[in-house]
Amino acid sequence: MKYGVIGLGAVGSIIGGLLAETLKNDVVLIGKPYQIDVIQKKGIKIIGLDKKIENIQITGDFSEIKNLDVIFLCVKSQDTETVANQIKNHLKKTALIVSLQNGVRNKEIISKITGKTVLAGVVLFNAVYQNPGIVNLTIKGGILLENNGKNADISNVLNRAGIKTILVDNINGFLWSKLILNLQIAVTALTGQTIKESIIDEDSRKIIIETMKEGIKIVEKSGMHLEKLPGADPKKTIKRLERYNSLTLKIGSILIGVKKNARNSMWQSLSRGRPTEIDYINGEIISLAKKNYLKAPINTKLVELVKQAEKNPNFKNIKPAELKKILGLTK
Repeated sequence: MKYGVIGLGAVGSIIGGLLAETLKNDVVLIGKPYQIDVIQKKGIKIIGLDKKIENIQITGDFSEIKNLDVIFLCVKSQDTETVANQIKNHLKKTALIVSLQNGVRNKEIISKITGKTVLAGVVLFNAVYQNPGIVNLTIKGGILLENNGKNADISNVLNRAGIKTILVDNINGFLWSKLILNLQIAVTALTGQTIKESIIDEDSRKIIIETMKEGIKIVEKSGMHLEKLPGADPKKTIKRLERYNSLTLKIGSILIGVKKNARNSMWQSLSRGRPTEIDYINGEIISLAKKNYLKAPINTKLVELVKQAEKNPNFKNIKPAELKKILGLTK
């Protein structure tokens, strides 16, 4: 079988690099012009795994996917529709697409546009994109992949590449749980804190707890079941943040391998002056709340603030105490 990876940001660079190292010529990466030249010459360096993968097949031509059996889509959620339209006429009849993206609607969007079988996955690791061909793995983890009864080979290939992959049923429950955890990235994007700093800081921690609680409440009142993510269950995460003090959480973050410089993708987008995935993360909670006649004041305000930051090239980080005040969480 032949594989492809579209989208060479933090997640795509790691997936693509490790697959290329393992499968050699059976993998092709699809990137942007400024990424192609660098990766062709220097390969992909994965800091955190101490790996440098060279001799990678990479192109920017979507027609090159015509012979691929499995395509991993790792683009930002706001680019899903555009990319799906770009690839739909180049896919072989039996091609299967695997969405490894934030959000809960990518599978539906890709399937509707391409007409192909699409599987959703949940990425459990965290990485920071530094430059084309250089990515820093800051929190180790694997992938939860939707089980359709026929994709054991894909799981085996990922495992061979060193990406621990577990096939699961009810992928939607896992996608919504990951989304609940991801609600916090709007907080760190606005404050400019690292993941570790946001956990240790009392004000940021309070915001994260209340943001996630609001999300859980809306999801469950909408009749959906949240599945427990391995090592990162949303409800257990909230309990830990409420129970432990800053010092204990600092020590705990070290023990579970959260690196000092671990940051989220939304912060990376804001820092580069690019659109964020806010509509596909916190925005999904707002949409779900409206659909079920519920209210989501915290997530609504966070979306407003992130969109203001997107439009402001001179955006400055908001201090956690000030953000807590803006969100009405000072009581």
